[in-house]
Amino acid sequence: MNVLIYDAPMSVCHLVKSLLLTQRHRAAISSEPEDAILKLETGLFDILVFGPSGAPAEMAEHVEREFPNLPVVLAGVPVQVPCAGQVAAVIPSPISAQRLVNAFIRIDRWRQSRLRQLPCQVAAQEGVSVLCRLADLSADAFTISGEADEFLRHFGSSMPRRIEALVGGTMLSGEVTREETDNTTRLRRV
Repeated sequence: MNVLIYDAPMSVCHLVKSLLLTQRHRAAISSEPEDAILKLETGLFDILVFGPSGAPAEMAEHVEREFPNLPVVLAGVPVQVPCAGQVAAVIPSPISAQRLVNAFIRIDRWRQSRLRQLPCQVAAQEGVSVLCRLADLSADAFTISGEADEFLRHFGSSMPRRIEALVGGTMLSGEVTREETDNTTRLRRV
């Protein structure tokens, strides 16, 4: 996942970033509200982490208004705050590495389940669309899965070099970098 950590003054951001990197997430740090908002506007982030000082009111309102589905994690807060609305996890002070890692695992599972619910159509030959499932989505790649027979019928024995897919109402296109087939043997009883 791509995580933006906002912490002003910086107190927990380097710890949080280090923990995230060990879990193979990507993390960026911001200590200025304007910089954080500009980074969020790129649309590259899956989670926003606020350090113990929280966020200025105008930044919090902007996040709530412009990014209502962006999960927020409160890290290093002095008191236990209930999770509600966009707040997906609260890690009270002192920060426990295990609690932080567990929170991100839980949020990643939630994110993956939401991704799998997005409708996905891949443009096939002769203008036909193939319905499939979105298995994963990141800033630089998406992975789709579907019925092998359906894919073979529309794409033939090889995938095209470039595909277009309508995912949750957004058109995505790109080069096919790897093709994997399901090697599961199916048993039919007659």
